[in-house]
Amino acid sequence: MKEHPMATASSTAHSDGRDGGPVRNAHTRLAARLSDCYDTRLVLVSPPRTGSTPVARLLWQHSALTHHCHEPFEASYWGDGRDGGVTASLSTPMRVADGRRVPLADVPSGAGLLLKEMSFQLDADQFHYLAALRTAPLVFVIRNPVLSTTSRLRIVRELYGRDTFRAFESGWQSVDEQIRLCRTHEIPYVIVDSDDLRKEPVAVGQALFKALGLPWEAGTEEWEPRPGMQLVSPEVGSLMSEKRQADDPFYRRVLSSKGIQSADAVDWHEQDALIAKAGLTDHVAVWKETHARLRADPRLIGLP
Repeated sequence: MKEHPMATASSTAHSDGRDGGPVRNAHTRLAARLSDCYDTRLVLVSPPRTGSTPVARLLWQHSALTHHCHEPFEASYWGDGRDGGVTASLSTPMRVADGRRVPLADVPSGAGLLLKEMSFQLDADQFHYLAALRTAPLVFVIRNPVLSTTSRLRIVRELYGRDTFRAFESGWQSVDEQIRLCRTHEIPYVIVDSDDLRKEPVAVGQALFKALGLPWEAGTEEWEPRPGMQLVSPEVGSLMSEKRQADDPFYRRVLSSKGIQSADAVDWHEQDALIAKAGLTDHVAVWKETHARLRADPRLIGLP
């Protein structure tokens, strides 16, 4: 597994530190273009394996959302820390209707964009950059950390044959800090626990769209399978693992799904054993505390 130079969330070097003003200026100009292109701009941030892609697919179903930008800072995190394809990603969004990437010049007026990113792939500057683009409260997605951890362990085993991953890349430290930034800077946000969404997809979905200022559209919680859709380009996916070029295990299930699915039965003793084997028991205990604290946030889209 690649060891990235950003070992703590306090570092901001990989966004601009090596490129300086030119990258910042280019990103500032691009932000203005994005604001001109899209009437609706939603930003979704989450730790990995918390059900953020099903939430994204739910949002795609709304007529106001026509384009999607998938983890624009992924290549910057896993690559050399420079622009890392950020400009290219933001400049060629995926058209939700057919899954094709199109230039901004081909985006029609009145379009809507969903920007989705993993919490640990963002430093503070990058997080503020995305937050400044939104036209509605920022959406954070969380899930029981036991399940997000064992899910990531399965992916890591498939990609690398390894039994553990770096604790920082759980994303829990980063999402906790990012929500604190929202409170400090008065950035509107909501929190969705995907476990709640699986239990009550219509009720939680309706509450989410209401919080985002969008009317509920019947049937939004269901969709057609799109197993051939490529959310991550092979070039970007290969920065994490060459195996992602042919078949990306991160999105295999959700792209083949027909809607928000009920939660699977869980053997909690088995999950705890996997976590212990990975040497992550103490970390997961901290992440569980974070999860419980975020569930107590009044901005949580809770069950009815």
